[in-house]
Amino acid sequence: MTNSGNSRSEVCFLAEQILEEAEAGAVWVRRAREALGKQRPIDCCITGAGSQQVRRVLYAIVFGNPA
Repeated sequence: MTNSGNSRSEVCFLAEQILEEAEAGAVWVRRAREALGKQRPIDCCITGAGSQQVRRVLYAIVFGNPA
């Protein structure tokens, strides 16, 4: 079982770091994303698998895929 609160905070922190602004990260995790099946990243973080998928999308942004 995953600690969804911890996963959410880790993903929010990662989004802030990748997008280089706290506000941009906060907005990003709360908007539905095509790459996540039109789900909000924050909602995906309920499970470990969902958190991992959100991380993959964030890393894709770093490497040039706008996900």
